Amino acid sequence: MSTATPEPRVGGPPPTCAVEDAVERIRLRNPTLCAFVTTRLDQALERDAELARAAPRSPLHRVPYALKDLWDTAGIPTTGGSDRFIDRVPETSSPVFEVFEAAGAVLMGKTNLSDMSLPPEATSYVGGATKNPHDLERTAGGSSGGAACAVADGMVAFDWGSDFGGSIRMPAAFCGVLGMRLSSSTWPVIGSFPDGPEEVRWMNGQGPIARTTSQMRAVLEVAAPRLRTGPALPFSLRGAALWPPDRGRWPSFRLDVERHLARAAGELTDAALPTPTRTRNIALAMYAAHFEEMVAMDSMPLSEGVRAAVSALVLRGAFGDKRLHPTTAWLMILMALGRATIFRDKQKARDAAARFGDDVAERWDRGFLVATPVCCYPAPIIGRTDKNPNLISCTVGGNLSDATSIAIPFGRFENGMPRALQLMGPPGSEHSLLDVAERLIASRDTDPLLTPVGPR
Repeated sequence: MSTATPEPRVGGPPPTCAVEDAVERIRLRNPTLCAFVTTRLDQALERDAELARAAPRSPLHRVPYALKDLWDTAGIPTTGGSDRFIDRVPETSSPVFEVFEAAGAVLMGKTNLSDMSLPPEATSYVGGATKNPHDLERTAGGSSGGAACAVADGMVAFDWGSDFGGSIRMPAAFCGVLGMRLSSSTWPVIGSFPDGPEEVRWMNGQGPIARTTSQMRAVLEVAAPRLRTGPALPFSLRGAALWPPDRGRWPSFRLDVERHLARAAGELTDAALPTPTRTRNIALAMYAAHFEEMVAMDSMPLSEGVRAAVSALVLRGAFGDKRLHPTTAWLMILMALGRATIFRDKQKARDAAARFGDDVAERWDRGFLVATPVCCYPAPIIGRTDKNPNLISCTVGGNLSDATSIAIPFGRFENGMPRALQLMGPPGSEHSLLDVAERLIASRDTDPLLTPVGPR
């Protein structure tokens, strides 16, 4: 591991944001961590020199950042994590890239993700396996694992990810940084590759990964005029509704968070929602019931997709067949089996998802944020994320309810890996969540057992 000075704790002073420092850090650490798929370090230094001679354009002027490799960037490869698109260079850029470029931020490169952004582990034939900066044997999570790793290790100040089942929040939790999923009804996803199926697109969100709340506010301030196009729901904070895990390795969740959450949010109550395990099954039903649409977004005919998935699991890339990475192939096989057996009724799946969303919205109507772990398990060993389907149990509720959700580092598991608290609010409540997060971090940091530390 690196012997560099530990990075500032999350919630403390912001890390150095000089482009030169970011270039040095990326050159030192990326060969080990595999956070980036593509880097453009010489171009970043040139752009920074140009910007140094210009008046500041925004709070992000000359701030080094990265983008998850699913946001189209004209003239720069955008692969979606798939080897089939390793030579894809878009001619036009996503609004996400355009807004940060116009703000004077400096793109350092594109970060690694899972194949087609599906599995909860950033491992692909394009970028290899992104390692967790806290433990090189463990995953940084997925699909925005490269983004969270780069931010946590101080390679960039922020990244902008996407979240279809926890893909921002879980990597942020595993790496010990802040991650926010913005509601798709308020911040619709435009310009991503691949673009999710229309039938379930409302479950997909986007948002920033950063080390501090002040950095996250700056990113949202710059992005909002262009990317925030929907109305916010009325919300007056009353308190937080606790949604404890029903399994996992954080049995003391309620005891750990109650005192700090009461200081930060106000009145506490029980969420009285379906268990996280039941919620996971509702989400899995949505994914599996729309299996054909999920395959179609991959630009691959169904029959070819099945053959590619079987080949990936049996041959595992041998003989040059890299159409699908095994982590994605396994998910596709499970979705196909579910579609053919117990998840054949699309309307039933949609109705169950709508009921869950209504239940969460009722808590918001009464002024309560929903508070739950991001994940009840520490980051798995690389290659073993598919062994635990419960990893996503606490995150998918945010997708089913299209919540604005933030992951906040909150102590460590017994093996020393970071864990995180999640707050879920209504569409457009990002600043309310950040207000609560700042008070929560201030309270959390009075307890040495909960205060985060930098990567080991």
